[in-house]
Amino acid sequence: MTPDKVVERILKDASRERAITRSEAVLLLSMPEDSLEAALLRAQANAISRRRFGNRALLLGQIGVDMAPCAGDCAFCFFAKSHTGIRSSTLPAEEIIERCQRFAAGGARGVFLMTMHRFGFEWFLDLCATLRRSIPAQMEILANVGDVTAGQLGELRAAGVTGAYHVCRLREGVDSCMAPSERVATIERIIGAGLDWYTLCEPIGPEHGPKELVDQIWLGVELPCRQHGAMQRFPVPRSPLFHKGQISLSRLAQITAVIALATTGKQGLKSIAVNVSNLVGLFSGANAFFPEAGEPDGQGPTRDSSAAKEGFTTALWRRSNEITTADCRNMLIAAGFSNLMDTQGRPIRPLHDDWSEPATISATGG
Repeated sequence: MTPDKVVERILKDASRERAITRSEAVLLLSMPEDSLEAALLRAQANAISRRRFGNRALLLGQIGVDMAPCAGDCAFCFFAKSHTGIRSSTLPAEEIIERCQRFAAGGARGVFLMTMHRFGFEWFLDLCATLRRSIPAQMEILANVGDVTAGQLGELRAAGVTGAYHVCRLREGVDSCMAPSERVATIERIIGAGLDWYTLCEPIGPEHGPKELVDQIWLGVELPCRQHGAMQRFPVPRSPLFHKGQISLSRLAQITAVIALATTGKQGLKSIAVNVSNLVGLFSGANAFFPEAGEPDGQGPTRDSSAAKEGFTTALWRRSNEITTADCRNMLIAAGFSNLMDTQGRPIRPLHDDWSEPATISATGG
């Protein structure tokens, strides 16, 4: 059977809701990103995801609640102590609450609170408890923190945290100082604590080959994740990996499409994310974005890259404007999505609503 016939068979089987195998994923990621076969892969993943998720999309905000030169010292990271120029700072709780409210106003159903690898746990726990008392009930609090213990995860859950993002990243232990075994152990503790686990294949660079991509992707295939997806690495000036450059959006979309086909049949998985938010990914199996700012108030701060000077988002190292909930909705509408949904996949509001008027949303997400 010729290679194009093999791909045709794989995609035909996928259309019948058969998840692709590891070897098939390696083959699909070995195709040139500008090939006809890669385009067919993305189209098939798009069709399957639209059907699977009811043409619904998810927005999850993200807020960097503190930042500092990080002892993790990852070769790809903007905050690594060896090459960062940032100074330590912490967002006041009042500012975090206000940002969460803007996310909620723009249709986001959760917010990731991001810290450095090492952070003050008691401070973070108090922050989560304060937010739970202060932000809309339907807005989920999600943790994106360093490696933590089972006991700490239990405390976070009791404070109102419902999920956590964690990854055993590409070339963990080589491009980072973290042990892959400890990263995986934290993931297992997240699942064991009854929290929803969110993950991505990341941070993807041009040097990452099909097999290592698949090995990393398959952790989210074999373990029960709420969300999977893909994220490209941004080349951070002065970092050791800067010279390796950045993958294209079409390559990112190809990887996203493979993840969509590899997770077919996983009932607990409710969304496929692509980061940074882009239209190409939405036509390749993705249905989830991470807005970096909530609904603009017309006064400008959320559209100004200087807004990232306190607290961080990827806009800080992209040196660009923060992507707002309005930006995300506009891309979702352009891609033909019909409704926003909650983290469980339930529809909450049509994308074509008048977003100048707040929606009435029940505590159960109806």
